[in-house]
Amino acid sequence: MDKKIVIYFLFCFFCEGVFAQVKEKDSTTAIYQDIHNLSKKSKFNKFVYKLFFRSSALRVENLIPEKKAIIKPLITNKSNGKIIRNIIIETLDPFGQSVTNETKKPRNGFDRFGNSIHLKTKKFTIRNLLLFRKNGICDSLLLKESERLIRSQRYVREVVVTPIFLSSTNDSIDIKVRVLDSWSLVPNGSYSSNQSSIKLIERNLFGFGHQITGNLENQFSPKEQAFFARYTINNIKNSFIRFDLEYTSEFSNNSRRSVNLSRPFYSVFARNAGGVYFENTLSTEFFPVADSLVIEPVKFEFQEYWYGRAFRLGKNIIKDNVYTNFITAVSYNRKAFLRKPDKTLDTSSFFTSENNIIGYVGLSKQQFYQDKYIFNYDIIEDIPYGQNIALIFGYQDKNDISRLYSGITISHGKKYNFGYLSSFIEWGSFYNKDITEQTAFKVGFNYFSPLINLGKWRFRQFIKPTYIWGNNRDASFKDQLSLNNYYGIEGFNNRILSSQKWVFSLQTQSYVPGSWYGFRFSPYINISTGSLAEEKALFASKVYSKFSLGIQINNDFLVFNSFQISFSYYPLIPFEGDNILKTNSFENTDLTLNDFQLGKPTHIRYE
Repeated sequence: MDKKIVIYFLFCFFCEGVFAQVKEKDSTTAIYQDIHNLSKKSKFNKFVYKLFFRSSALRVENLIPEKKAIIKPLITNKSNGKIIRNIIIETLDPFGQSVTNETKKPRNGFDRFGNSIHLKTKKFTIRNLLLFRKNGICDSLLLKESERLIRSQRYVREVVVTPIFLSSTNDSIDIKVRVLDSWSLVPNGSYSSNQSSIKLIERNLFGFGHQITGNLENQFSPKEQAFFARYTINNIKNSFIRFDLEYTSEFSNNSRRSVNLSRPFYSVFARNAGGVYFENTLSTEFFPVADSLVIEPVKFEFQEYWYGRAFRLGKNIIKDNVYTNFITAVSYNRKAFLRKPDKTLDTSSFFTSENNIIGYVGLSKQQFYQDKYIFNYDIIEDIPYGQNIALIFGYQDKNDISRLYSGITISHGKKYNFGYLSSFIEWGSFYNKDITEQTAFKVGFNYFSPLINLGKWRFRQFIKPTYIWGNNRDASFKDQLSLNNYYGIEGFNNRILSSQKWVFSLQTQSYVPGSWYGFRFSPYINISTGSLAEEKALFASKVYSKFSLGIQINNDFLVFNSFQISFSYYPLIPFEGDNILKTNSFENTDLTLNDFQLGKPTHIRYE
């Protein structure tokens, strides 16, 4: 992308002679007309123009930002109870086409070239995601949920499911599913003074919906190479069973191999879930001894099996099209260490084989509403809300000690007049002879405001605080909190440890009105702070922070029409230094939203 930006600005530099020969023009149309005229002067100019600009760029209607409202649902209750006569599936290439405008066609050579080398999603791939069948009875809820499931696939940009009422009969309908693909091949890379990496992701291999990921990293000093590969099948023959095969060869001769076969509660309509997982890992651990770190290799094998069952409550009474499920699930996992560190380093025997049985019983109610201008610019997003509660129980056998486990997790989310608010609270603890051990407690919430209009500007405010506390945790450094995980601050290392922490993230997202020479800007500011503590008061401890400034840039005239740049400033990163500046260390989608569907039974994660 950096190279393309450079070429683009060089191209604009070449236009300087043309701009000097014409009168100053205030409209964007004049600028693009000049560039268009210059493109005709040489084959090179024409090549660069076609590479970056759409042939429809000079159309006046394309220079005015389209005022799009939230798409009103095409699916209504009028289709309920009718027989589905036919299911018509249309998949569209990513360039120059639309799910709502069937007459829209690719207009320039690049669009046609891009579509020609893109393999469209196969019709059976989309059919495997549908919750309704030919000759079945239509249920508008199943149509809406199928539309959401298709939209959740990373290789799909837009989808519309439309019931077609027939004039020849009143008891039958056709269902039309129209899908617009995303460009599924995503290259990435980075380079620094001591390391480089190349990453490639194909999210829709051969149009089957399979994903393949490869990442190659090179370290210059000492000279080492790391490799990561993953192959994923998202949905095996409409079973919603997911298959993951992963291999990692990291620096310092670390490696990990895993295979996972799982079926989540993918929808409120799912009744059965479960999975099996196997992993083999060789890792290098750094044990703190006095003022130094001792390196010791550790190897283990992990296996896990789980099954869950959902039961719908109130089958005949459905209020506001909301389903409440009673869910119960149980899992068994075993972690067997094949190579352990010396006992003088692992004094608490943390690196020891263990067996766990974990289960829960709970209630889950999950819904979605559609909105725009949240994490993306003018793209429909499905926002989850609802509530769940689960009582967790378990049993562990480790170090010849048997311990019981209990816990609880509660979450709630809803769209209010003042914005969207979701919250969670979790607690779990082991019991050894009536003494609580390795207690974990977490509480937090996630908020974003309604779309705020200040004049013609649009804004959203995001707030995400989290507090985590542990009691009587294992003495090992592996059982302590740090600032570099999901509930942390991106960019920090894990060499500062504690038993409790708080993290607070504040983000202001804006959408600049109109356009500047065809460019639309969505700048954002993020402030993340956090603190770690042991025995002394948490809020009296050292506060670490990160200040991020970023911008998402869109241009309807450019073929590659969206990219993002961010800069982060760290006043202090322990063991690294003061006043550190990093690029692209934060994205405007990092403040992810919680899901309200229960899944695989686990202990309350202490991270």
